[in-house]
Amino acid sequence: MCLTASNEFTYMESWLVMLLTTYNNNPSSGLAKTISFYLTKLLHHDDINFSGNKRCEYLAMQRYWQWHAVNKEAS
Repeated sequence: MCLTASNEFTYMESWLVMLLTTYNNNPSSGLAKTISFYLTKLLHHDDINFSGNKRCEYLAMQRYWQWHAVNKEAS
């Protein structure tokens, strides 16, 4: 049985892609923090339990972006 993600979850994933693209063009500590924030929201969303490997991928991404936000601040 294949479950589809809610519109809210899909919207947050789309927003995350846009944030990552923006960061690629204009890196900043604030944007890294925003990316980390959205990853946290995705990881706490009910749909994450039905998304296969996304939970592991988003957790790794969140750790990276949390670290990146702190290190960008120190620079």
